[in-house]
Formats: sequence, structure tokens, C-alpha cells
Amino acid sequence: MQRAYIDLMIRECKTVIDVTDFGADPSGQTDSTNAIWEAFESAKTTEGQVVIDFPMGTYQLHKGTAQKRVYHTSNTNSIEYPEKHVALLLEAQNQVIVNGNGSLFMIHGDCMAIAVIQSKEIYLHNFSWDFVDPTTIEMTVVDIGEWEGGEFTDFYIPACFHFSISENENDVIWYSEINPISGEHYWIDKNHKDAWTLVAYHPDINITRRYSLDLGPFASNRAKILRTGKSTIRVFYDKKRPFLHKKGLVFEFCSTPRRETAGAFIWESADTVVDKVNVHYMHAFGWLTQMSHNVSYYDCTFKTREESNRYTSSYADLIHVSGASGHIHIEGCTFNHAHDDPINVHGTFTQVEKKIDNYTLLLRYIQRQQGGFPQYYLGDEVVFYLRESLTHGRDQGRKYTVANVVNPGENNTDLRSMIVKFDQPIPFEQLTNDRGEPLFVAENVTYTPSVHIKNNHFETISTRGILCTTNKKIIIEHNTFKHMAMDSIYLSNDSQYWYESGPICDMTIRSNKFYVINPGNANWRNAAIRIDPITLGETMPHFTNTIHRNIRIEDNEFFMEHESVLAVNSVDQLIFTNNKIFKYQPKRDNTLHRTVVGERKNSNRITKTFEFTACNNVIIEKNTFEEDFYPELSYSQMPFTNIQVTGVDKLNKY
Repeated sequence: MQRAYIDLMIRECKTVIDVTDFGADPSGQTDSTNAIWEAFESAKTTEGQVVIDFPMGTYQLHKGTAQKRVYHTSNTNSIEYPEKHVALLLEAQNQVIVNGNGSLFMIHGDCMAIAVIQSKEIYLHNFSWDFVDPTTIEMTVVDIGEWEGGEFTDFYIPACFHFSISENENDVIWYSEINPISGEHYWIDKNHKDAWTLVAYHPDINITRRYSLDLGPFASNRAKILRTGKSTIRVFYDKKRPFLHKKGLVFEFCSTPRRETAGAFIWESADTVVDKVNVHYMHAFGWLTQMSHNVSYYDCTFKTREESNRYTSSYADLIHVSGASGHIHIEGCTFNHAHDDPINVHGTFTQVEKKIDNYTLLLRYIQRQQGGFPQYYLGDEVVFYLRESLTHGRDQGRKYTVANVVNPGENNTDLRSMIVKFDQPIPFEQLTNDRGEPLFVAENVTYTPSVHIKNNHFETISTRGILCTTNKKIIIEHNTFKHMAMDSIYLSNDSQYWYESGPICDMTIRSNKFYVINPGNANWRNAAIRIDPITLGETMPHFTNTIHRNIRIEDNEFFMEHESVLAVNSVDQLIFTNNKIFKYQPKRDNTLHRTVVGERKNSNRITKTFEFTACNNVIIEKNTFEEDFYPELSYSQMPFTNIQVTGVDKLNKY
């Protein structure tokens, strides 16, 4: 959806609804949740475009008085937590502009911030939101010392995180404020909140990365915990504290196994524009677009408010698209300090479980955080892939049209299963291999968007920068990636683990800047660009029948402290041209305490500048390398004649 002149649309709109007429309070003294809901609903009684206007101020929103709905959201634990509380809900609306006038929404409780559901032509403009008590805990090391039994660490905890020390002096209990409706806390957790891993921020070198839990505040050798002030605690450790504890280091953790909701949600909607919206925190997951058409983000920031004294902008992802048609446009946005990927655009593979008749299949969501929502609609087009190669079977990629569908949870199906009837016979008979593993996955290619990601800034991310797999045109240009702890751009297509689908057919990556830092003996990759499709058995098809094709990487600048500029599996027709590659040594802020990056283990991984596996028709040309930068290239499952390299004076091949 093209960006409209929203300010002009607001000025010329004949119907304006002032939320204060319904009792919303811009002074921030009282709860405005129900008043805003009533203002939203009143828009349904008007004809044509309507502006819902928020006089500039601060509005309090409470989970306890928010709208409740049963929505199933992709990439979350939605089946276990079907009911969602939504602070700002636009439901079955048409031609609505939400004009915030720079207002701030303060959210109380662990809930979804905003949702656009089954609506058309919705503009979200010029507002911010934050959480009173965020669900990602942060603790900063302020001092270290010794005691008679070993060593201790002192931690500072920002005032927004409420806590107490257990009677046995061995645990920290975290709790939210009180729900005014129930009189109980919205949530209560303990220590590292059952996290699988923790994140640490190194402010002196401006990097975040994941660490094992035993390097954090609640290491298993802790002896006791004392509260030393309103916002400080001291943790005593038998013998040695974890070596990672250095002054200035910030530990961050949330309950990674418990994603109850999307942080924000766009579902079964068309033509949604998000403009100048500042997201200071999202609970449980990111801003999820699911089975929707045309979504655009312009000039948005995903970053904490400076006055909040916090760092984490999201419990998980920032912008996540799971099934979309039309176009996804993301431009002029800032992505900072999330606990998972800032942008992830993908389809969803469902696995072929059973052939009911010649036209009808039982399909199933496999990944544990998928289920409950429709994946197919009447008239949608579907393509099948072999799981072992992510290439087509004997039907050669024929498209099948959905003639009838029983969605998850309907007619006695479970929340992960669906029955889909097609307009023509299904040609394959054998559905499993010799090991009994299903052979085929299905992708709804109607819900595969074109994508344009432009002029954005990604910084201090503990995971990847952009993930994007779709068979439509993709342009990633004029972005800056600074200090991703994992791959800056990661392109997959997965029939084994996450089932996030999309063979790439037309992608351009141009005029971006990549600053690749060494995250310190990590057990993961952090290449600038990595193309890594994942098949059943994790083997690549023959280079004459690749998974991805037609990828052009041009006019970029790569600043490399270590790792690969390009690590590629199973691509045909890849061009890497007119790029500049430099050595990089990140600057350390010597006014801050020096921290230690990385775990105490040796990494035996040796990476090359360029790595290719099972690729064909690769061209590397017209690139420049900083003096004393000697590129290396490795290749496997392909002859070197599949790679054409020009303009490199010295290239070591492996």
C-alpha cells in the first residue's frame, strides 16, 4: 500500500471522533481503556473515512479492563493461551485513521498492545506506547567483591521492576502491579523467569548476545541474596561468581517458553499503514501480521524511552509477518535491542499427513508455536514441495486451488489439523519415506507478498537482523546493520524445524552497510548474509535443482571484524557485484567499564569470506577489498566452474 499524505487526509476528513468525548483522559490520571474502546466502536456508525482523534497527552490502559478475545497467533504459545487481552482493539472497521497527535499510551499488565482485526484501510499515526511494568527483567552489575564464602555481585534493578527476596534468601520474586479488577498481580515470576537463555548487553562495545543461564545473576552456585536498597540487591556466590560479571554489564531475561500473545496484531485485514508509531516495549512477541493484505510501516521506532532507564524494546521479535498477500513495505524505521529478530517475513508450511481422497488432504501445522488459525481460504492457490529437497515433485510445481476447507478446530479437527479439498486430483500416492517421515509440505502461495525494506537502522540485536522468504519480488536496500550477534540477513525456507516457508525467486540486496562484530566464541553463525535453507535431513539438493534462485547483491559496504561476507547454500543465479569489503575494529567506549564479551570456550569454526554449497551460476565481480584484506572462498557439493570470479588479485580457494 503506497504511503498517503496522512496529515492532509486528517485535515480534510469530515468526520472526527474525539476520544475525550467518551471519557478518555489525556492527563493520565484515570484508566482510559473502556472510553477508547467506545470511541473506536462509534466509528462503525459513520460513513466514509473517519478520524479517531487523541488530544495530545498520556493515556492509561489496563489489561484488567481491556477487551478479551480468543485469537490464535502464529509463532506464540497460543494453543495453551487462547484468550488475549487487547489494550487498543480495532475490530471490523473500515477507513479509520487513528491520530495520536504524539500521545503516549501507558499499558498496565501483560497484554497485547494493539490489534487490527478483519478491517480495511486502517491508518495508525503518530503515537507511542510503553509498559508500566515490562515483562523482560533487567539487572545491571554495579559492583563486585569478596565475602568469607566466596565472591558477590551487586545489581541495580530499575524501579519499574517490582521484586522481593524469598524467605530462604535464595530467590528473587518478580511481580507486576495489582490488577484493579481482580485485586491480584497480573503476573508473578521468579529469578530468570524459566528462560532458556539470558541476554547480556555490553554497553562499552555496544553488543547484546545470548548466554547460558549459569553465567547470569541466578547461577546455580549462589549462596544467598540480600536486598541492599530500594533498587539494589547483592547476590553471594560459593567460591567464584560467574566470570561474565563485570561492572556495567546488563543482564536481561524473560520467560522464553511462555509466549502467550503477540505484542501487537494485524489479522485478516487489508491495507494497514503504521506511520510514526514509537514502540517502546512489546510483551511476549512482536508486531505480528497474519493472513493479511498490504501492510506498511513508515518512520517507526522500536526502542525504549530514554527516561525509562531500560534497554529492551521487545520480549521477542519486532515486525513479524506470517502469511501475507499483496505487499509488505518497511521504510525509515529504527530497530534496537530486541530479544529476537527485528524483521521476519515468511509463509508457513503445513505437512501432508493423509490423503482422504483424490482431491482432499489432511494437512497439519507441525511447529509447536503454530496452530488454531486458518491457513487456507477458498480460492487460494497451493504448491507442494518435497521435504527432503524443498523442490517440486512430479507435478513440477503445479498450483492447486482450494475448493473447500475445514479449518483447525472446526468439525472435530484439532487446533493443528485442517482438511483441504482442491480443484484437481493430487498426483502423489506415497506420503512417507522408509523411516515413516512425511514427504510433502504445502504452501499457500496466495499469501506470499512482495517485500520492500528500505532506509532502516538495525542496532544491538542479540539475534539476526532480517529474515525474509517469499517467492515474490524482494528488495532490501539502504539499510544499516550494526552489531547483530547473529547473521545480519538470514534467508532460509525450512521443512524441518520452524516450517517457515518461501523459495526465493527474485531478490535484490543493495546499498546497505553491514558492521559485523565478533560476539565471542558463539556456537552460532553471524555472517553478513547467510542463505541457509533447511530440508528434512538437512541435505541440499543437487546444484542443478536449487531451492533458491535469482539473488543479486550489489553496491553494499561490508565492515568485517570476522566471519563470512556471504555464506550460501543451494542458490542458482547469484550475482555479487560492485561491493566494498573492509576490515572492522569496533570502537570501545573507554568512559564506561570494560566488559568481557563471549563465553570461556574455544570455537573451532573457521569461516571463509565466501562460502558456497550446492550452488550454480555464481558470479563475483567488480568488488573492492581493503588493502591487506585477502579474501578466501570455499565450495562443496559443486565444481568450482559453477563460480565465476573476476577482479580479485588474490583469492585462496578451499
